[in-house]
Amino acid sequence: MRSYKSYESSYIGDIAALILAGISDGGLQSKVLDFGEDGRYSAYIVDEDAEIGSHYEKQHEFTNWMTIYDDDTCVRTYHAEKIIVYRAGDFGCIIQLIHER
Repeated sequence: MRSYKSYESSYIGDIAALILAGISDGGLQSKVLDFGEDGRYSAYIVDEDAEIGSHYEKQHEFTNWMTIYDDDTCVRTYHAEKIIVYRAGDFGCIIQLIHER
């Protein structure tokens, strides 16, 4: 396993509450990813082999795809069998993309 810090990070938005949309709990869902205040946010984009710090907490989980919206703009869409979003502190964010092997 390798540390999440060794993975690339990617811009995900700049408002306090990003909207995540995707398949969750058997249907199309929208979820809020709350940062508390506006700022420039990025996330480490990791795979199933990443070692995620214990200070990160799982926030949301999606299957097949997840799209991030910032205000009214689509920022990015991710595709994987399972997508898990973690948060820590004021700015910490990890998006884990799990693909079937």
